[in-house]
Amino acid sequence: MASTFKIGYLPLSKVNWTNDTLEAARENALSFLKTLPDVEVIGPDHMLTLEEEAVELLEQFEKDRPDLIITHFMTFSLGVVPPMFAQRLGNIPVILWSMKEPDPKGGRLQNNSFCAANMNAHHMYRLHIPYFHVHAEPGSEDAAKQLTNAINVAKAMKMLGRMRIGLIGGRVPGFYTSSYSEMLLRRSLGPEVKLITEHEVFTAANNLSDEEYKKAEADILSDAQCHPTDGPRGDQFEKAVRLYGAIVKTKEKFMVDTLAMRCWPEVILNEFYGIAVCSTMGHLTNHGHVCACEGDVYGAVMMRVGQEISQEKPFFCDLIICEGDYGVAWHCGAAPCSICKEGSKPELHCSATVEGGGVKGLTNEFPLKPGRVTLARLGEKRDGDGYRMLVCTADGLDTDLFVRGNPLKIRFDAGCDTVRKELIENGWEHHFVLIYGDHADELSAFCRNMDIEFHLVK
Repeated sequence: MASTFKIGYLPLSKVNWTNDTLEAARENALSFLKTLPDVEVIGPDHMLTLEEEAVELLEQFEKDRPDLIITHFMTFSLGVVPPMFAQRLGNIPVILWSMKEPDPKGGRLQNNSFCAANMNAHHMYRLHIPYFHVHAEPGSEDAAKQLTNAINVAKAMKMLGRMRIGLIGGRVPGFYTSSYSEMLLRRSLGPEVKLITEHEVFTAANNLSDEEYKKAEADILSDAQCHPTDGPRGDQFEKAVRLYGAIVKTKEKFMVDTLAMRCWPEVILNEFYGIAVCSTMGHLTNHGHVCACEGDVYGAVMMRVGQEISQEKPFFCDLIICEGDYGVAWHCGAAPCSICKEGSKPELHCSATVEGGGVKGLTNEFPLKPGRVTLARLGEKRDGDGYRMLVCTADGLDTDLFVRGNPLKIRFDAGCDTVRKELIENGWEHHFVLIYGDHADELSAFCRNMDIEFHLVK
């Protein structure tokens, strides 16, 4: 169950500028905020016009501890209130909400709302307080979209500060693109990494109770059925069920909320476990246990950020084609089946690549659904002194299963030549996270507020 996200709503005005129209706007804004899922809204039932009443309200906010403040500039207002609230509440994010200026009546300025947002943006910027700007009319679709996007980014920022990543087995051999700096990550972005050995997971798999086994089996079979001729051999399906159940159990034991796993070679080798683990990671992500392949910790962080912002399951992938009219985002069969193309059927297969193909299961194979997509990557800057993020927007095209695993053809807005040049010349990691929707603006706001260098490929 998602935890409640608290929003402190501050409708700000000047004493001699309030009127019935602005009061209706305040009520409209408050009504919308209260419709948001997993959100609690706190604040006054009237516009704040004096510093004294704002200070009194702040004392209540210090008890309620909101996660985000929305300063709604009904008119121009005192600049002391937003930074005072943000700082006293621990530099929490602030949405600066301004409205369009009505036509002057008799030459008299009506609201001067944008000017107030402009002034306070300067305050936030100088004080290093994270902030967003919404400029739209209460009750409009534009306001709903801008507010929802900003709130989702703020939720992602809060989530990062509490994230605990379970790294099972470390990164895979030779994949320096899966390397990470534990203390840089914790200091700069917030997530804690807990190391979990594969031995512990394999032991838990072998000792899974009948009840735990049945629950794990039900999760897997709700995602996909075994292919009748190319499905897992012998006891491979049972091993996959046990491994899935063991990872869920281990996640709870170590009190982590996100996973990254060293998915080869040990788990594939018969002397250690003996299956391909691709489908297991897809089942985990599909059932709320986000898991990155090949021990990629930063990939796991990007998956969680993408999921929070898009409100859809993320796809951890490689870019296997980047030429001509489209690229291809792909992985070996570890995608969550909730993003399967409509009309396609997820099926559990033997891997097409492990030990020459057709030997060991399990991969969950299907093409991904078409739609607007964003390809993103979080990684360290060249000298390891901070973070950067790559963002490419694209159209996901209707794709058949032309290659085994989980493919999606994507037509980049910037074109394949530009994307290819960016990836190679600026040394980006070869793992990406694909999320549905165009989320360049939200990721830009996220990076600005988290001091991450933002690279939008144009």
